[in-house]
Amino acid sequence: MLRRAAVTCTVCLLSIAAVALPAVAATEPDPNGTDDVEVHPGWNGMPGVHVIQRVLDATAQLGLVSSVGAVLVGGGMLGVGRVTGSMGSGSRAGGYILGGGGGAFVISVGAKLVSWLIAPATVHSA
Repeated sequence: MLRRAAVTCTVCLLSIAAVALPAVAATEPDPNGTDDVEVHPGWNGMPGVHVIQRVLDATAQLGLVSSVGAVLVGGGMLGVGRVTGSMGSGSRAGGYILGGGGGAFVISVGAKLVSWLIAPATVHSA
């Protein structure tokens, strides 16, 4: 119990630090008078950008298809479990349905979530 609380507090503090440090670093004046180093992440000029983008798109599509398949299999198992009266089948079916729905949600929202997490650092560096 104490270990979980310590891990939770550590993760919270690291998350707050990851969001707050770019803002603090951007507002502090440079004592030497030199220019700050700015990083603008992007694909510009990187070789093989189109191949990487196709791989990412195909992987996301495969994940969405797998998630929909898990929801369909879970729905089928739930129907069979209801007809046969099997509680174990119904319980496992619920896990498939929730897992497939959660996977589809994470895949759909993942890119937007990463952009949202990076946005505070890019706003303060401009």
